Amino acid sequence: MKRIRLAIVDDSAFIRKALNRVLEEERRIAVVGTASSAEELLAHISAWRPDVITLDLSMPGMGGLAALDLIRGWRPVPVIILSTHSGKDAPLTIEALHRGAVDFIDKQRYSLVDFDALRTVLVDKIIQVTGNSLASPEPLVPSREQTPPLPLSSAADPYQAFTLLLIGASTGGPPAIQRILEDFGQGLGIPIVVVQHMPAGFTKPFAERLNTHLPMPVREAAHGEFLDAGTVYIAPTGSHLRVRKQSARWQSLLTRYPESLPHRPSVDVLFESASPYGTEVLAALLTGMGRDGAEGMLDLAQGGAYTLVQSEASCIVYGMPKAAMQLGAARDQAPLERIGPRLKELLGRTR
Repeated sequence: MKRIRLAIVDDSAFIRKALNRVLEEERRIAVVGTASSAEELLAHISAWRPDVITLDLSMPGMGGLAALDLIRGWRPVPVIILSTHSGKDAPLTIEALHRGAVDFIDKQRYSLVDFDALRTVLVDKIIQVTGNSLASPEPLVPSREQTPPLPLSSAADPYQAFTLLLIGASTGGPPAIQRILEDFGQGLGIPIVVVQHMPAGFTKPFAERLNTHLPMPVREAAHGEFLDAGTVYIAPTGSHLRVRKQSARWQSLLTRYPESLPHRPSVDVLFESASPYGTEVLAALLTGMGRDGAEGMLDLAQGGAYTLVQSEASCIVYGMPKAAMQLGAARDQAPLERIGPRLKELLGRTR
């Protein structure tokens, strides 16, 4: 049985020992080395040959971001950031995701006594981002009854007037979302609503970074506001984001319910809320583990929306798009570099 080779980099001896401890009984993962600094990692990385690296960002010396750049230059090994949502760590984490880190874990969410939750999330992320075949496969039969796939087509109804774009993503989503939005140029002339799975404290820095790097305004969505054309709204962590038409304008609604879903915000909740207006909606489901967004996309597609998923080869984790494809919810699929131009083309054609 081939085990995943993990290198741990953190200036805290306690964190290094804790991660070693939570993984010592995990038969699928072998810790091949621990380092207290980026310099120590880089000195041993060729000997350790890790398949995946956990990396702290706030370290003395070189620091995590510089180390990430050098790791990515060595070879494209997946890097999972260990961060906190306080102080400067949240903006640093968002920057790391845009520089090539595949995912992150907020250390402040987990107890320093009970590491069961940390073990679960860490093992799941390591297996998913390495594409390890030992991971439990997703069920071939989705939670809904299998439905015939919608026809994959490059054509949209030329009389269909889209007034809203919805985007859902999880693991690997931040740089993918930025790439798509960059391809729009000055914007699409319609509101854009985004659900990106992130722990509390990270969606605001994510919105701020996009706002700095894009020609269109980007901000966290607020409850009850009317959505402006050409503006990007990021769903804040801790609330589901729904949309509705009010006096011919799109409006955002934030709610904690349903509380039972594994993600808040949930892509499914956003997509399902727009399904009564499906013929006006463009929806894209991007890279991410799990199946959030698949059933909501099916509701949108059945309501007449144009639904598009990211292709497997360009995903960090082909979980959410795969689930949508299994349900027959996707009308089209495309590699990341074609999604922005494709959406822009559809909007221009139907205008």
